[in-house]
Amino acid sequence: MPRRPIYLAGFFLTLSAALSYYINSSFLAGLVGEKRVGLVYAAAAGLAIIALITAAGPARRFSFLWPSRVLGLTLTAGYLGLALITRWPTLQLAFFLIVYTAIVTLSFWLDLELESRSRDAETGRIRGRYLTVINAAILLAPFVSGVTLAYGQNFRLIYGLGGLATLPLLYLLFWRFNEGPRPLPGPKLRQKLADGNLRRVLGLDFLLNLFYFVMVVYLPLYLHETLRFSWEKIGIIFTVMLLPFVLIQYPLGWLADRRWGEKEMMTAGLAIAGLATLPIAYLTTPSAAVWAALLFLTRVGASAWEAMKESYLFKHVTAADRAVIGLSRLTMPGAYFIGSLTSFLLLKIIPLPHLFTVLAICVLAGLFLNWRLKDTR
Repeated sequence: MPRRPIYLAGFFLTLSAALSYYINSSFLAGLVGEKRVGLVYAAAAGLAIIALITAAGPARRFSFLWPSRVLGLTLTAGYLGLALITRWPTLQLAFFLIVYTAIVTLSFWLDLELESRSRDAETGRIRGRYLTVINAAILLAPFVSGVTLAYGQNFRLIYGLGGLATLPLLYLLFWRFNEGPRPLPGPKLRQKLADGNLRRVLGLDFLLNLFYFVMVVYLPLYLHETLRFSWEKIGIIFTVMLLPFVLIQYPLGWLADRRWGEKEMMTAGLAIAGLATLPIAYLTTPSAAVWAALLFLTRVGASAWEAMKESYLFKHVTAADRAVIGLSRLTMPGAYFIGSLTSFLLLKIIPLPHLFTVLAICVLAGLFLNWRLKDTR
């Protein structure tokens, strides 16, 4: 099977998720209160961790096809529940947990399928292309969500749009993906993690997902609830903010394969992301242009960091290393789980804006891990 259906499946999966990325925290705040949003994310991340660990068994015994179809149907059902249920907050929370868990687990299966069709000599370009495709969905989503919410804060409509985005995904999974061979067993996780470079890049993976957690959960709350930006303006700001993910990740992947390797560009990405995050806690201007410019700069750093992390990681694993790929994908719910609990405690002693100061310090500390990596070129 060619890689194009995988790219398209990644696009529609990401689009379904990204449509609600920046409104989930406000939706949950309406159900449980702003201070408990982190606890809901902790529960969602905990379930996703269990799901990924459970998925490791089928990943060793079965091909990609049937688990992906089950997860696709589960995701569609979850969005349908969020779109249609208007009362019973407990049931709404249950559907949110289902959607979150299905997205994380299906992303893992797509990673396995793509890696099985990749060669190390072109890993940077393949991963850069895949990231560009899925980030195009992330770029589109805030604008659509912002325009939709400008006509009324109807979160159910956003979740309904997310459900519609899963329909092309289901078509691809049921009619465009072929039954592949049963995966071969790979090396044990302990053997792979004896490689210090692999441990360090997994640490950088965790840190990147911690960065995304704070930005996805608390940045919209800060802009909307504290600085009083409208959802329409937030949609425009976030669309500008996300442009680097579409513009620079494939070229950086090409450079990693052909010219420099990953380490130098990851160093620049970490430095830019950390330094650009620092001013967020102290910036109170109502200018959407200023916020868009600053957040654009944070994503220049994050997109370079992400592209180089993916390229470096997948040059050190194959499709048989399902345990390592699964561990990499566990860093996202793991970061959300730890970030949720930590932010819940921090917000008891510091105001919300200073979460971004703590985040910036953590990102800049990641330069030490990166410095100890052995470059691939």
